[in-house]
This record gives sequence, structure tokens and C-alpha cells, in this order.
Amino acid sequence: LIAKFEALGLSADKAKEAAGNKKLAPTLDSLIASTGQAEFTKPTGMLIYSLATTAAKDKTPRADFIARAIVAGRIASTEQLSAATKFCAKNDPSAEEAAFNEACGVGIVVSDEAIAASVKGAIDSFKENLVKERYRALGKVLGAVKKLPELRWADSGKVKAEFDAQTLALLGPKDERDTPAAAKAAAAATAAPKVAVASSTTETSKWKPASLESMLASGDISRLHKPGENPQVKPELTKAHLAATKGSVITRFPPEPNGYLHIGHAKAINVNFGYAKTHDGICNLRYDDTNPEAEEQEYVDSILETIRWLGFEPHGVFYSSDYFHQLFDLAVKLTEKGLAYVCHCNGAEIKAQRGGDERGPRYACKHRDRPVAESLAEFQKMKEGRYASGEAILRMKMDIHSDNNMMWDTVAYRILYASHHRTGTEWCIYPTYDFTHCLCDSFENITHSLCTSEFFMSRESYYWLCDAV
Repeated sequence: LIAKFEALGLSADKAKEAAGNKKLAPTLDSLIASTGQAEFTKPTGMLIYSLATTAAKDKTPRADFIARAIVAGRIASTEQLSAATKFCAKNDPSAEEAAFNEACGVGIVVSDEAIAASVKGAIDSFKENLVKERYRALGKVLGAVKKLPELRWADSGKVKAEFDAQTLALLGPKDERDTPAAAKAAAAATAAPKVAVASSTTETSKWKPASLESMLASGDISRLHKPGENPQVKPELTKAHLAATKGSVITRFPPEPNGYLHIGHAKAINVNFGYAKTHDGICNLRYDDTNPEAEEQEYVDSILETIRWLGFEPHGVFYSSDYFHQLFDLAVKLTEKGLAYVCHCNGAEIKAQRGGDERGPRYACKHRDRPVAESLAEFQKMKEGRYASGEAILRMKMDIHSDNNMMWDTVAYRILYASHHRTGTEWCIYPTYDFTHCLCDSFENITHSLCTSEFFMSRESYYWLCDAV
């Protein structure tokens, strides 16, 4: 497999990593076989690899058709590949080949002259602001260029190169006007103190930081799906979601009220509120208050105050505890479907089941296959307070042998005898973050669940639970 994957243009290390991935390796091998080729140009190979990573995760239908279209040169860019996977998710390209070609821009070539003309038109429409704001305004203009329908199937590298060339011709190289800190330091080094203060004050008054819209108009975040484009297990779910959102972007900032916010939270606040603002959507604040032992009203108040201090106002303020009854009902439903079970193992036993410090073989908990009725009865006992804290948990029946540790039968509910800041002592069982987060996103019709990279491995379990209930 490693040699096959290297033939796609992958490095030796990347090919070895792909060959060792239990989900990616068979998908990529099958796609290579479907093309009937053993050697590929690097651009073609990278597109096939990208298709395989998507297909392994989302089970893209008719991926073999797309692979053959790639080697035939009909699909030649990431934009076309994205369009192809979306088309094949709902249609049979073999039966609707003309529609496939139209949806994916097959055969459309955008000339260098057309690219130059379109880029010039966009820059001209922003010219006054560009000359005033200079390089700080580039993000917004580039975002507008990327949205031009006539450039949808253009070579993105050529578009960016033309954009850079034309903006350089208009603005010239970056200078002290684009780096106010440098201008301030230079003034302080060469002028008298009073002059230096006046100069730096004048310079600072002229300078404005880049807007959130401009920062979010380029890069990977600018290419996220539109509302309704993310796949659902049932078409009617997409229809209901779009009816509720009316096609608007809805994001959320979901902190746990167990302390004061730090600089990392500022990034998450700006990304979530900024993405919604950039796309004329809304952003809610949702307190993830599922751990009564650590949460206090003082932190709830401080979080909202900090968000407002950063210049944002939530469209709505919600709490995970708003949904405690719904979450419990879904936990029961999951158990009834045989996808959750009550476990009485302690922490050391669960760690051993997951391979322990030695990363040995993983194995199922002895309670995993107990009858559904028995787990339902035990879960009710947990709710009624008939177990001490730590004596019983509800675990999701996922995939203990998965390469992803977030699929190792993670905990859905645990027992905590603590007063909650909103619900008091009504509950003695509380849902975990891994059970709560994705379901609350669904309740609130969140269109874009934006998280930092440490949550990357949680994506699989996030979709697993939403699809399961």
C-alpha cells in the first residue's frame, strides 16, 4: 500500500501514515483501483487522496465515478471536487452526466485575460477604500473576488497571483503606513520627545485594525459549507433545518461557566461572532453548565460582561441546562436502541479496557451487552439517586476498536450530588460535554459548530450521536 500511495505523490511518511489508517487505507486503495491506473501526476494524485479522506469520513456515494473523472481531467481543482461530492450525495452521475458536468464546471476554462478583467473590476469597486485603508482592507476585497460567479471555476492560484499583482501596482510595497508600530518607533528614535508623542498619536489615529470580516474572508474558514449543505441521514432533517434557519448562518459561543475567560476564549469569541457577522447571521451565547461542582453564577455574569467588553452582543443567551429534560429523553432513546448501556466499572477498569498505559489491546466492558431493559432500569435508578457518585455511569455503545479514542464508548451521564446554579437539586445525574454539546447544537439549529483544533477528534463522535438519535 505504501508504494501505491507514494505513486499518488504522497511523501514516504504521509504514505506510511495513510497505509496505517484503518478507514482511509482501504478507501484510498479502492479508489486507486477504480481508476485502472498505477501512476499519477501529483495534482491528480492529491485530488484522489483528498477525495479518499472525504469518502472515508462521510461515506461519499459514487466516489469511484469521481475518481475516474479526476484521472480523465474532468475534475481538476478542489472547487470542482467539492462540487462533485455534493452532486453525488444526491444524484447518480452516471444517469445524469450532463447535469454532473454543469454542476462541477467540467470543460469550463477561464482565461488569464478573463481573470485579470474580473479582478480589476472588483478592485475598482473597492478602490477608494483600498487607497485609504491600504493592505488592511485586502481581506474583504479578496473575499469579494472569490465570490465572483465568473471566477468560480478559475484556477485559484492564478486568481490570487493576479490579485496580488494588481493590488501591488495600486498600493505599492508595504511601508510604515501599513505598520504603525514601526512608524511610532522610528519617530521616537529621531525626534524630540514632544514631537515623537505628537507623531505617534497622529499615526495611531490614522491606523485602524483589520476588520473581522476581512480576516474571515480568506483561508479555509472562507470555504465552509453554506447552511443546509452539510449531509444529514434523512433529507427531511435538512428541510426542517432550513425552514427554521431560513438559510441564515447561526453560530454559538459555548463556554463552561467554571472560571473567568482567558485569551484563548477571545479567539473563539471573535471567530464565532465574527463568522456570523461576516455572513449576515447571528451568534448565540450558550453556557455549557453540565458540571454543578465547578460552576458559579459569578462566572456566568463575568462571561457575558467580557463578551460585551470585546464589542459583541449575543443574539440569544441559552444554557445547556435549558435542555436537561430533552437530553435525558434522548439518553433513554439511545439506550432503547441498544446504543447505550449502564456501566459499573471504576476508572482503573475503564482505562484498562482502553489499552492502559501500555496501549495494549482494547476490549469491551462486561456490562456492554447487558439487556436493553436492564440498562433502562439501571439508568432510572441512577436518576432516582439509588447509586452513590461513581457507582454507575451511562456509556455510549460506539466502537471500542476505532483509531479514534473519542469513539471508545465515552460517558454520556454520570452521578453528581451537587446543587446546580439554575436547577438546584432537581437532578443528581448530569450529561457530559460529549453527550450535550452536539445535541444542543442541533436543538438550536446551529449551522456552523466552530471549534478549535483540540476538538478535531470529537467530530466523529459528534456526528455519531446526532445521527443515532
